[in-house]
Amino acid sequence: MPAYLLAVIFWDVKVIRGKQIRYPIGNMDYASLLEKIQSQEIVVLDTRNNHDFMKAHIPGSVNAPFSAYGWARSIKSWLDGTKIALGLVAETHEIGAKAAEELKKVDLEVVEAISDSLAKWKEDGQPISSVGEMAPDDLYREFDRYTVIDVREPYEWQSGTIKNSLKIPMNELPSRLDEFNKSDRYAIVCAHGNRSEIAALFLADNGLNVANVLGGMQRWISEQLPIEFEE
Repeated sequence: MPAYLLAVIFWDVKVIRGKQIRYPIGNMDYASLLEKIQSQEIVVLDTRNNHDFMKAHIPGSVNAPFSAYGWARSIKSWLDGTKIALGLVAETHEIGAKAAEELKKVDLEVVEAISDSLAKWKEDGQPISSVGEMAPDDLYREFDRYTVIDVREPYEWQSGTIKNSLKIPMNELPSRLDEFNKSDRYAIVCAHGNRSEIAALFLADNGLNVANVLGGMQRWISEQLPIEFEE
């Protein structure tokens, strides 16, 4: 599954469906752009690779690593007829221009482009979200510093869980944000590390300090780290 489709599970496309919003390209300051991202008036596609996106990205943006083959058609398919303005984040001006050109070919409109890998965005003091990564043995060594959130489904918990972990299925996270403390650190785990990456991105974009546990419970168990079973 393309990386950007994994990253957008919490984007409610129905909310933006039917809107036809047009802005002159380059006409918004960063604060205005952020406001329109938060209100879902603009979808920002971050065309950088997944590693760079996880390390630092605009809250609410979508990771869509640029490819010369079928990338724009995939974006259009995901939007499923939604008429909405698009923004781009790219590592270089050349990549940003090429991405905008490809989107234009499939009748998608780019209204803003940030082509310096967010350097000026950071200099302007605008918010940045980041997701850390940690191996299971790193979490085990630093266990007292983190609260573990297990985002698997309830039936999966029967195969074993990490001691004292918060058990919250991934799809319940949006309705339970008020249960988390922004001063705490959270380690997010699932079965293999894919769902936890999505969940970690969502929580990071909502202001939490999070890290994705690489390899998930499968790797935790294979490294013979301790687990507990529900009675």
